[in-house]
Amino acid sequence: MADDEEALTPAEMLALLESQQRRVEGKLGRFVPAILFGWGVAWSVGFIGLWLADGGAAGFVLPFEVAAPLFAGLLLAAGALSTVLGIRSGRGLRPSKESAFTGMAYGNLWWLGSLGVVVIGQALVARGMPADLLRVYYPSAFILFSGVMYVAAGLLWRAQPMVLLGGWSIVVAAVAALVPPPTHYLVCAIGGGGAYLLVAVWTLWWSRRARRGVVEATHG
Repeated sequence: MADDEEALTPAEMLALLESQQRRVEGKLGRFVPAILFGWGVAWSVGFIGLWLADGGAAGFVLPFEVAAPLFAGLLLAAGALSTVLGIRSGRGLRPSKESAFTGMAYGNLWWLGSLGVVVIGQALVARGMPADLLRVYYPSAFILFSGVMYVAAGLLWRAQPMVLLGGWSIVVAAVAALVPPPTHYLVCAIGGGGAYLLVAVWTLWWSRRARRGVVEATHG
């Protein structure tokens, strides 16, 4: 060590560690608003399309052959966006074995749980449930599952907004199941997709504020 270099005091070392932690959190979280926005648009536009296809708007009916592929395409696009941005957010970071395992397990639970929702729905129909009830079951079941996964993510990574968003999604799923079709699609679109869009705006504001804090701390 050079003579002109001085050892950091405990307070300075703590400040350095906190600054580095903020940098890591900012790098990991800077894509969250875009991911939430993608899912918010997919849910809002997709469920409104299903509402129109189910005769929700008097005088205008969107063909189901258009609404269903549109919704599926939006969900696939949102999933692809989440995957790409999630990978980009981790570039340059070396996660621990524990965090890598947690991220891998959590990511795989999404497709595994979604597949389970589909299998259960089809099993219910095979055992006598009217197939028409799938239009009630699938929206609520998928939103419920998403809500539970968001709560889990918030608890794992200590992200309070994710816990709140997940809890709200669970409430939306329950309310949508109680509302008669096709109005339940609007509940999913506004209560579900709208919540994602609102949280996307909030996280965008928060991330920009956090980045300004990092810059001020660095130059300070």
